[in-house]
Amino acid sequence: MTSPSSTVSTTIVVPAYNEENGVRVVLEQLFRVLGGTSEVIVVDDGSTDATAEVARQFPCRLVQHEVNRGKGEALKTGIRHSKGEAVLWLDADGTYPVETIPAMEAALRDSYDLVSASRTQGRERIPAFNRVGNALFRWTVRGVFGFKPYDPCSGLCGVRKVHLDRMGLKARGFAIDSEIALKAGRMRLRMLDIPIEYGDRVGQAKLSGLRDGPQIALGILRHLFWRPSPVLSPSSKKRRVYPEDRAHEAAYD
Repeated sequence: MTSPSSTVSTTIVVPAYNEENGVRVVLEQLFRVLGGTSEVIVVDDGSTDATAEVARQFPCRLVQHEVNRGKGEALKTGIRHSKGEAVLWLDADGTYPVETIPAMEAALRDSYDLVSASRTQGRERIPAFNRVGNALFRWTVRGVFGFKPYDPCSGLCGVRKVHLDRMGLKARGFAIDSEIALKAGRMRLRMLDIPIEYGDRVGQAKLSGLRDGPQIALGILRHLFWRPSPVLSPSSKKRRVYPEDRAHEAAYD
């Protein structure tokens, strides 16, 4: 965890909705592996359980939504509040190996624009219906948009913040992961793929293949003709203020 005088190189965002058990496991693991130039932001997406109370027990920043707005909105909130030059995000359910994160941070500090942790092992832990949907999305996002890593729907990924800002992210729910992947492909970012083993979930699954799959598919179709905007000069950029998020931010004491 960074000290007040430290420069933050990487922000790890943990979107969480009713993940009181999973977020504890994830944060305990995170703070065993993180270096001194990383910060952690937990975005509590309108949870009705003790997710926020658990997060306050750790040296992270907590940002809360008053109501549930979806994973995409939670991730975008975390990106807006981030101080790092690179942003990694991690599902709060304990399924991704946090020991991979230091290598991902190093790659983003070096020469890569995007680093993805692809679920090449442990895929039997993903429901069969979701595996079929993932295969279709993988074929489309890689084949049509040029995304290089194996798993465009991974819940553990990192991108340099300057590129995230250029993406103009729109997805509100679980389509956020594929939106970032397809836009990264169109932007021709330099990408690194790190194979991982997908683990057992802590708590109840939030993603429903029947409910969320069609939304992900529609999100991909809407971006068939998307192209990145021109790079703006620093003097032409304006920072948008989101007082509704700031009002609910709490820092670890």
